[in-house]
Parts: sequence; structure tokens; C-alpha cells
Amino acid sequence: MSSVDEIRAQAVGVAAAWSAEDAPDSWRLTAELFRVIAAHEPLLRRLASLPSDRLPALLASAAVSFLVRRDKPEPLAAYFPRPGAPQLPFDDAFRPAVTAFISDRLDEVAAQCARRRYQMNEVARYTQIALGIAATARSGAEPVGLVDLGTGAGLGLQLDRYRYLVGDRQSGPRTAAECLSCEVRGPLEPPPIELPPIADRVGIDAAPVNAQEPAARSWLEACAPAEASAQARLAAAIELTLRYPPEILSGDVTRVLPGVLDRLAPGREVIVTDAYLAVFLPPERRAELASIMADASRRRLVTWLSLDPLVPVGPAGRRSVQDLKLPSSLIRDYQQRGIFAVLGALAFDQGQVRGRLLARAHPSGQWVEWLDAG
Repeated sequence: MSSVDEIRAQAVGVAAAWSAEDAPDSWRLTAELFRVIAAHEPLLRRLASLPSDRLPALLASAAVSFLVRRDKPEPLAAYFPRPGAPQLPFDDAFRPAVTAFISDRLDEVAAQCARRRYQMNEVARYTQIALGIAATARSGAEPVGLVDLGTGAGLGLQLDRYRYLVGDRQSGPRTAAECLSCEVRGPLEPPPIELPPIADRVGIDAAPVNAQEPAARSWLEACAPAEASAQARLAAAIELTLRYPPEILSGDVTRVLPGVLDRLAPGREVIVTDAYLAVFLPPERRAELASIMADASRRRLVTWLSLDPLVPVGPAGRRSVQDLKLPSSLIRDYQQRGIFAVLGALAFDQGQVRGRLLARAHPSGQWVEWLDAG
């Protein structure tokens, strides 16, 4: 279980990540919602009864968003954008309105949190995953296997079907229905996104999401940031995954992954990805994941690409989920300026492992700072 103070710290950290000085106005609603959660003592006490791996602060934000979208209380509902619709300008009336809504509907918010799991499929994060593959995959046109951990609806299994705009550099299919854009920060230029052919794609999730079900789609929308472009990206990605339904296996990642790695074509390189999954596993299960991949690497090259915040989640974060060596300046920025993700790669080959710190990125994938000089 998480304490009230731990949940508050997580909410404050997320709010800080969405309220940087140069943040667009459309991000203000997300930041303010987490500030309200951090300040709402009755809600925090209810959330403290949930296991920490249920992500109580994030779960609460999704529960509030879900109920507001479902029941449409005015004027609050107008602030929450829907896919394809414009976003209402943010103003000072939002905070008292959402605070009153949580207080009035506290039992319902808590009930939603108790029965659901947080499933944030922020499609923009897959730009950083694609950059990681471009930086680490073997050169040439040999096909690879792609295994996405915590895949939800499987949106992260469509990497070669998105178009990308990273800084001013475009890549990916010109006919793609979805273009994911990402600002580049810092002095280093990320590699061009040139993906190998994907021969196999498998997702693993403890509670897979069936995007064909309207109720499941509504929950995915509630878990995505309350921001117009994020909602539009999610809607387009769901349509893509309905067109190309991936294989998604239900179960614990450490129990299902060994069988998936064993069944793929002998010698085929496998890329295992996780975006905000490993950060919520306890240390012993993260070590188990690495051990599984190390064992499989005696038969094939396995690369684990992780896009995760530092652990523990919140302002006390100081370690990579892959135990990569981190610059002290990066840790200091994380602790003082709010949560961001670290993109790391562990390459397992014949039981040996090599780690690389590749980049850091906004929690919603809106910017990337490349850190790997090659």
C-alpha cells in the first residue's frame, strides 16, 4: 500500500511535469487536476487503501475524467476535450469545479479506482520507443520480433505503421493515418527512425483492453491526458489497431514472456519494449525480467527498451528501472522539476548484458532530449 504522503508526492510530481514554464496552455488542465488530487485529503485517504502498483494518483485522475465524460456535469464537462473536438480555454473556474465534483462524488470516484486498473496508452511515447529501436537494432534488413509489455490495447505494436516527425525530420510510411510529433531538446540529434521489418508482434498485459468494446474505449480515453491532441492521437491509434489487430496475451509479464521468447523463430532478434510498465514493478520482479531476457539471449539477441520514470516514482526518484548509471544532474532535475521518463536499452547477447542510457523524455512524449553520444 502507498501512504497518503507518497500518493500526494506522485500527484505533485506529475503536475510539475505538465506545468513547465514553456508548457502550452492545453497542458494546464492535466497539471491542475493532479494538484487538486494532491490537495484533496479525503480522496488521498481513500486512495491509500489501494496497492501501490495500481498507481493511485493516476488512477484517481482517470476515474474523475471517466465520470465527468460519462455524466457530463456542467460547467466541468466542457473542460474535458473529446476526440476530434476543440479544447475549451482553461481558466480559474476549473479548480473549484473539479474539487467540488470530487467531494460530491467521492464514493463513486473511490469505487471506480477500486474496480479498475490504470491503462494510459499515450501514443506519443512510441516516438521515443521507435528512436530506441533505431539506435540499437542491428543494421540491415533482417526481420525482428517485437514484444510489448503492459501493452493494454496493443497500440505499441504498430510502430512501423505510424509516421514520425522528430524535430524537423520525418520518417515512416507517407500514407500513415497517424503522425506522431516530438520536439527535440538539447545539443545532440537523435538518430533517424529507420525500423527493421517486424516479423512477429506480441503484446502481454495483466488486463488486456479490447478496443472494439465501447466501454473499454471510454476507459482508455479517461486514462489519456485531458488534452485535445492526446485524445486525437488515441482515437487514430485505436482505429489503426482495429484494422491490424495484434496478438495480445493475458497474464503476468514474468510468467508469459519466457514462452513468447521461446516460440519465435530460432536466432531471430527480439526487441522487448515497455513504456511505463517496469517502473511500477517491485525491484525483484524487474530483476526477474532481466534474468528471463538474459537466459533467452543464449539462443537469440534480445534488447530491452524501457521508457520509464526513475524509481521510486515521485520526487525521491533516483534510479533507472534497468539500473543504468545516471548523471547526477539528471537525478537532480528529476527530483526538483518533476517526473520525466528515461529511455534505456539493455542488450542481452549470449548471457552477457550491455546497457545504454539513450534519452529522457516528457511523460506524454512531447519532447525528447537525446543523451547517447554513440
